[in-house]
Order: sequence, then C-alpha cells, then structure tokens
Amino acid sequence: MDSAQLDKYLESYEGATLEFKRSLHFAENIARTLCGFANSFGGQLIVGVEKKDGKTVIAGIPNPDEEDQKLAQIMAQLNPRPYLQSHRLVKDEKTILVISVQPVPFSEVCFYKKTIYRRVGSINSEVTGSDVVTFLQQRGTISFEDNRSSASLSDLDENKIRDLLKNRGINPRQHEPIVWTAILGSLGVANTLGDFFLKNSAVFFFAKDITQFYMNPEVRVVKFKGKKKSLETREYDERLIDTLPELLSKVFKKVREKAGISSKIMDGKRVESPMIPDEVLREALTNAVGHRDYFDPNGITIEIYDDRIEVTNPGSLLPGLTLKNFTEVRKARNPVIHRLLNDSNWGESLNLGIKAMYRTMRQSKLPDPEFEELGGIFKVTLYGALSEKKARPYGQLNERQEKAIEYLQKRSVISAPQLAKIAEISHPTAIRDLNDLVAQGVLDKVGRYRSSKYILGKKDKNIKQIMI
Repeated sequence: MDSAQLDKYLESYEGATLEFKRSLHFAENIARTLCGFANSFGGQLIVGVEKKDGKTVIAGIPNPDEEDQKLAQIMAQLNPRPYLQSHRLVKDEKTILVISVQPVPFSEVCFYKKTIYRRVGSINSEVTGSDVVTFLQQRGTISFEDNRSSASLSDLDENKIRDLLKNRGINPRQHEPIVWTAILGSLGVANTLGDFFLKNSAVFFFAKDITQFYMNPEVRVVKFKGKKKSLETREYDERLIDTLPELLSKVFKKVREKAGISSKIMDGKRVESPMIPDEVLREALTNAVGHRDYFDPNGITIEIYDDRIEVTNPGSLLPGLTLKNFTEVRKARNPVIHRLLNDSNWGESLNLGIKAMYRTMRQSKLPDPEFEELGGIFKVTLYGALSEKKARPYGQLNERQEKAIEYLQKRSVISAPQLAKIAEISHPTAIRDLNDLVAQGVLDKVGRYRSSKYILGKKDKNIKQIMI
C-alpha cells in the first residue's frame, strides 16, 4: 500500500470492498465489517477517514498503537480469524490506518459472535434462517454430491461401476472378489469412515434407476423451426433423464440429430458438417451437467434453432468467478462429479476445454461461443453457419498482436502494461488483444489479476505461419 493507492481509495465511495471509519471505537460495527469482508471478496477498512456530504474528511488517528490494540481485540472475536495486513500511512500530516482483509477460503465461513455477516453493497448483512443454507451452498461449504443418499448397494448397477473402472485403466477381473464398499470409497462416492453410506454422487453415476431417487438430473431438448422461440415454431420437445454418463450420451446424440447438418462453400467446394462441431457441443453439454447446481430442482434446457443452440443450466458462477476470469480460474461446484465425468470420457479437465471451444469455432469459421450469467442461471450460446454474427478468423493477428509476438520472441514474457506501452494503446485494449491470443492458443496466461503474464503457447510455437 502506497500513497498513490491510498489517494485512489480516498476518491472512491464506500461499497462491497471499501469502508471508512473515523476510529475503531465502535468495536461491534468494525467486527461486522471485517467479518463481512472475510465472507465476501475481502476489502479495505480505512480508519481515520470519514465521508461527509460526499466529501472526504481526513481526521487521522491520534494514537496508532492504541488503535492496533483495539484491532487485535476485535480480531480475537472472529472465528476463524481472516488474514489481514495493517498499514500506517500519512495524509495531510495525519496518520491513517489501512486494514486490508483477505477473504477466507470458500470451504470456510467466518463468524462474529456465532453470527455470519456478508457484504451487500456497503452494508454488513446478517445471514439468518434459510438464507444460511443458501449462503453455504453458494460458497460450496455444503455440497450436494457429498450429501448422504437413501440408496443402498443393491440400488447400484455393478456393470456401470465396472465400466468406469475400465476407463480408469483398472481390470475388475483382476480384483475378484470385488469389495464394492472399498471401491466406492476410493472413488469418493461413499463414506467408509464409521457407518458406511452412499453419497448422492454414487446415485448420479451408478443407480439402476435414478428416478427412484432424483428427478433433477434431467435435460429438456426443444427444437424450434426458424430463429425465434414460440409455441407455433416448436417442432420437438423431450425430457431425458438417466445417470450422468448415459444422460450425456443420449443428449449428445439427440441434439446432434435435431440440429442437423449445415453446408457451406469452402475452397470452392460444398462441405457438409454438423451445425456445431462435435467437440464444442460435447464440451458445452459436459460443463452444463458437471457444473450445474443440483440443489436446484430445475433441469438443464437445450434449445435448438436454425442458427444456434442455447444451453442453460441452474447455477450461477461460484464466488470469485466472473465471465472475464472463469476460463482461467479452476473451480468446480461438483468436483467429484466433474472428475468422474472425466473418467467416463466426458471431459478432459476442469475448464480447459473453454479455450478449445473458441479455437475450434474460429477454425470452423463460426462465431465465438457466447457466455451469460442470468440470475441463478448460466447460459452458453453456440452459433452455426446460418447465424448473422460474424466469425473471428483464426490465426489472423492485428498489428498490435504482431508487436506482442515479436516482443515475446525476444524476451519470452509480456504483460498487458508492456503491450500498452509498446503499441501505444489503452490497458483494457492490451488485455483484450492478449486474451484473444490466449483463446486462439497462441499464448498461455500465467498468474492472475494484476500479476498476469503471457508466454508463447505450447500448442502454437509456429508463430511465423500464424502471422502470414
């Protein structure tokens, strides 16, 4: 923290990650703020400053050591204690205390006097009643896949378990007689410490009849004639439900069938291909099934139009993820489900396929996929050849990106500020240009946020061919 950063904060308004206090005298209010920061996105508590009529008033703190003692007493009442750093800075010849609070891990929750607080705008909101369950679900502290199921071993299909073991390179015949409780425990779908019980994830993958236990692993496939949704244009409507690997197989075949074949002229020849490349459709469906919120009773919906396919699933992005960073930050709402989908050959690795989706769509001369977060629902739109959206050419670099490549060939690493200076462009434009190269597979991104760096990608070392 330096004076330039402090000035930036002082010019800002209080919000989810910033609050001003004249002193630490009102300990309860301070504790709620620290707790709220810890349970949200972290934040800065600036002591010795207050806002009056929209103006910043520097009051200062007369005894910094005394304020540090008060802070220690307040922190002792938080459980677990969030990590924080305290900085003393001088502004207008007055001492200001800047307290930087880090968020606790998503698997933990910070309490103040046995109460949970979170930041809602500039307010410390108490989490009570049924909101506690929702809050814990959103943080991933309560996991649907790990919850105890009412199913027993007799409700599982042994052949489905054998198939998954084979996909993992294990020959079940070499382990006869198979101790199913141990196998299920090693897969993470059963509790073997103390009383044995199956988890929901076991039912989702191995149940003989999943409808005896749950109806929300359902996918609704709807086909519309034309480019608009209406009752009159609806041609097909079916709901599919099954254990997850079998469900994905059914849905993939059905969507591919109903989307049909697109034709286009390439190099003077008529070429027929699926409306959406198979690998892109597969990734979109796997992500919807693997990342959806299974606490939500609603299912996944897939709408097929003449020019696009829309896939929507229950569940917002996890805390800390945004539409800008979710392709880079690896987090899973259902890590066991996602791992078992990978073992079932329905995914390569968490989120790694998103960049491949961009790359494949551009190589196929199709528009980029579009991702949206719509209040508890996540949506991806895949555009086909009949879409009016323009495709972005794969491998076609603009002048600014060529400068970035030339710089990397000499120095091996580049940052957005460096490209902004070299190409004489704004910082946001530099970020877009570099991230576009990442999407194409030309560059790899290292680090996060302000520390992000870019290096030449492992898959596209032949940069000269790309730049032609």
